[in-house]
Amino acid sequence: MRLEKVPKEEVFHRLTDVFCKRGYDGASYADLTQATGLVKASLYHRFPGGKEEMVDAVLREVDRHFAEYVLAPAFEKGNCRQRAGKIARRIRQFYDSGKRWCLLDTLTLAESSATLQHARKSMEFWIETFAALSRDAGIRPGAARKRAEEAVAAIEGGLIVARVSRNRRPFLRILAGLAAKLTA
Repeated sequence: MRLEKVPKEEVFHRLTDVFCKRGYDGASYADLTQATGLVKASLYHRFPGGKEEMVDAVLREVDRHFAEYVLAPAFEKGNCRQRAGKIARRIRQFYDSGKRWCLLDTLTLAESSATLQHARKSMEFWIETFAALSRDAGIRPGAARKRAEEAVAAIEGGLIVARVSRNRRPFLRILAGLAAKLTA
């Protein structure tokens, strides 16, 4: 299959699925070519740096989507609790109600310092966005930061519980309480 026949967005979506399910070390080129429908040469043409470049590109695309869609309500005008509720609904959608695995979770198992550094920046942006929303709701800065860290930890933990136990209810409960956690 030629590279130009597979839309860029579809390549990213398929690569993301493989890296979510297999992690960095577990994702073989056979997995990546099968998922994308591209031959290995086409993947190398698109990503000359190999898997590390693929992961970086996927993380950048996920970060962009997370910032521009999932977390965007934090920066809107209006009621803080409603904005936080909107974020919770978008997180639920993003993670398919807990069925979709967290890319940061599976990729940070690799030994790559570049991946860990990228994940650290992504996580910090998420936490700081939640903290800013909490501060908008009148929460003191230190307490806002603590609530934000706890909320992100709970969401990530809920995703792990959903993946390991195949029980999505704890993840969904965390999201249901997100607005109160960040704004009350």
